[in-house]
Amino acid sequence: MLLIGSRRGYQADKGPLGNYLFGVARNLTRRVVQRQRLDLPIEEEWLDTGDSGFISDLDVLSELSNTEQLELLRKTVLALPEQYREVIALCDLEEMSYSDAAALLECSPGTVASRLHRARAMLKTKLSCQKCVK
Repeated sequence: MLLIGSRRGYQADKGPLGNYLFGVARNLTRRVVQRQRLDLPIEEEWLDTGDSGFISDLDVLSELSNTEQLELLRKTVLALPEQYREVIALCDLEEMSYSDAAALLECSPGTVASRLHRARAMLKTKLSCQKCVK
C-alpha cells in the first residue's frame, strides 16, 4: 500500500500493478547484478547416499561434469545482453508465454519471440565455442 500511495510509485493509468511490481523487481535485480557479477556457484542438491554409504567414481565424475556444465551455462546466460537475458529468464526458465512476457517487458509478443530466438542462437554459439553443445 505504501508503493501505491506514493506520488512517484504506481500509477494505475500506466498499466497493471503486476507490471509495475515486476519492473521494481527487475530494476533491483539489475542493480545487484551490476554490483556483483554473481560469482557464487549454483547450489546443487547433494545426492542422498541412502543405505549404501558410497558413491561410485563414475557417479562422482558425471556429477562433476554436470556441475561444470551448469556453471558454464549460468555464466554464459549472465554474459548475454540484458534484453536477451530477460526473455531467456521469463520464457525458458519461468516458462511464461510470449504474450505474458511481452506484457511484463512492455513490448509485442513478436519482439519477445525474436529476442528469444536471438538469445538462444547466441547461447548456442558461445557454448559451442566451449565445446558444450554439439
